[in-house]
Formats: sequence, C-alpha cells, structure tokens
Amino acid sequence: MSAGHLYHKACKYYGKPVEVVDYYGKRYCGVIKKVTPKGIYLATNGSGFFIPFFAIVSLVLLASLFFF
Repeated sequence: MSAGHLYHKACKYYGKPVEVVDYYGKRYCGVIKKVTPKGIYLATNGSGFFIPFFAIVSLVLLASLFFF
C-alpha cells in the first residue's frame, strides 16, 4: 500500500483498535493515538510507539474482523 493510502486509512481509524502488520510479518494490536504524514503512533498495553508507513504492510480495523 502507498503511504498516501495508509495515511487516509489511519486517519479514518484514529482512536480505534487496529492490527498492524509490518514488513517482517510481525503483528501489533493497539489503538491509533496519533497520525502524521510519516506514520502512526500505536498505543499498546500501557506503552506506545511510532510505526512509519514504509514499514507497514497491512492496517486492519479490528472491529471489521468480527461478524455479529
């Protein structure tokens, strides 16, 4: 995915629980706390960190994985 596409998707998912898969296949679950043109700040279990868009392969809204 392009950085522009991920940026708009991240803005849409701001404040919601997401799953992020990075270039190496590692999965991170958390809440998007901040979106910048270069990446996202993801809050996970009391801590948080920055993930740049160039390292993100997939960004999925967790609520969309469950069917009610």
